[in-house]
Amino acid sequence: MKRVSYKGHAIELASHRLRSGGWVARATVILHEANSVKMVPVFGRRRATFDSRREADAYALELARLWVEGRIWGANGHG
Repeated sequence: MKRVSYKGHAIELASHRLRSGGWVARATVILHEANSVKMVPVFGRRRATFDSRREADAYALELARLWVEGRIWGANGHG
């Protein structure tokens, strides 16, 4: 699992391979708030698959960055 940072948020990339082949995008945004740690899963579209983990992770990272931007701007219900 790869961990990256984006605007003060830790993001773990955890794309996984399907039995049928192909890769599914998956990430987790890790929030450190007060005395707790929250882990917010971020998934790609159910039917979207990629040829490699690198491609799936890149898409998962983009989705996680969009989630973080929404959190910063208050657009996704997390202020």
